[in-house]
Amino acid sequence: MRIRTWSVGSKGFTLLELLVVLTISTLALAVALPRFAALLPGAELKSYSRQTAALLRLARSQAIATGEEVALLFDREARQTLLTGRPAPYPWPERIELVLSAVTDSPPAPQEMTFYPDGTSSGGTLVVAGSGQRYRIEVHWLTGRVSFHD
Repeated sequence: MRIRTWSVGSKGFTLLELLVVLTISTLALAVALPRFAALLPGAELKSYSRQTAALLRLARSQAIATGEEVALLFDREARQTLLTGRPAPYPWPERIELVLSAVTDSPPAPQEMTFYPDGTSSGGTLVVAGSGQRYRIEVHWLTGRVSFHD
């Protein structure tokens, strides 16, 4: 068995070379990170919009499964969404606004969307807006179908 030893002519990196590479990498990351962070508000908005659509679908499924009405309450003042039967509210991220245009007349705040045991709903359009973008979530009153639009 032969043991390999390092000599002056060996190929490898010195500690100084490694430190220089790490310093350059850190500087490059420091320059690139603020530009990357500018993309995040749009990603956060789209993600929250999709989560809200999923929450609406959950409310419809829960209404059908339990045979009871399930309401999703959009509280603009508290900036949170409440689902009937769930103790914890779903808070809205900063810089994001929700606006509900219901098919039926409802008071300005808080607003709600109700799903019935037969799969129908009160219906309406929920607009999720922020950082110059907006997404529409439509709920058909007759079928209760939830659709997400960019």
